[in-house]
Amino acid sequence: MKMKKAVLRGPGQVEIVEMDAPQCPEGGVLVKVISCAVCGTDVENYLHGQRMSQLPPDLGHELTGEVTAVDSTVTHFGVGDRVALNQSVPCGECPDCENGYENLCDHTTRIGGGFGEYIAIPAVAVQSGNLLKMPDSLSYRAGTHAEALAAVINCSEIMDIKLGDTVLVVGAGAVGILHCQLAKAAGAIQVILSDVNQERLDSVLELSRADLTINSAEENLEECIKELTSGEGIDKIIVACSSGAAQEEAIKVVAKRGYVCMFGFTHKQWPWIKFDSNDCHYREFFVTGAFAYSRKQFKLALDLLASGAIQTDKLNTHMLPLERSVEALEAMNKGEGLKVLVEPSIQL
Repeated sequence: MKMKKAVLRGPGQVEIVEMDAPQCPEGGVLVKVISCAVCGTDVENYLHGQRMSQLPPDLGHELTGEVTAVDSTVTHFGVGDRVALNQSVPCGECPDCENGYENLCDHTTRIGGGFGEYIAIPAVAVQSGNLLKMPDSLSYRAGTHAEALAAVINCSEIMDIKLGDTVLVVGAGAVGILHCQLAKAAGAIQVILSDVNQERLDSVLELSRADLTINSAEENLEECIKELTSGEGIDKIIVACSSGAAQEEAIKVVAKRGYVCMFGFTHKQWPWIKFDSNDCHYREFFVTGAFAYSRKQFKLALDLLASGAIQTDKLNTHMLPLERSVEALEAMNKGEGLKVLVEPSIQL
């Protein structure tokens, strides 16, 4: 059986090739890809390469699909099962894994290839619970958001976002919207969404469930926050964009003993920011990062999506066939729309 796949030959070089479809691996399953979201990691791989990958990496890992073949030793999956892939398989043996921080495992096995018609899921992923059956109420497209939402859940748990908190999310992209929705679901009393693009803020206000928005390109964010909070600052701040300037600004408006999370990385720019350590000393605020997610958080993300507590249908602004994979990557790179999906079954 033949299939088509988008193959990364080098930075900026993607070729659609026809090849033999993979066989069902020993101890694993074969999945027909229905929908695959374009992740920021895919864009980084496409443009530059990325620290967790070696060229040529398999593009696409935020995928959902249908099981088409099952090895005889696998008993808990069957042909026709609707599944979502958690691409990060921790080693389970290192100190990070043993201490419950599998998202920080340096020996993670990562599975990709969602920019193709079929993907072989190896035994290690099946046995470790990284392939999950999707709830019947969850669509294939909604299921592709599980990985991003799982990372958002990890951030929320690190920061202990809870009933009564004020939350500022900087960055009105798809992930920023998920942060806003989850903060409201966790009981935040006020969620503020900031961005430099007024058109984007206007278009996502209802979907994000934010209480108000601030255009930091037209208004002074520090002054706005001081006025809104009577000078007290924000309890929990999530910088959900790749901007050192935004990170510096966030530190200025956090409340005493509040949290600032550097959720977005700054791979494309100088990674150092100005940090007033005396300010941190006197106000006792906390600065943290949030990276990836655990398998438990991925499962929770699927359940939240299936329940309707988190809405993603309007996040999907581009649905493109496999043959237009480069266009999908470029759309994400340029910030066009919100979430871009590559769907091999779409006919040209």
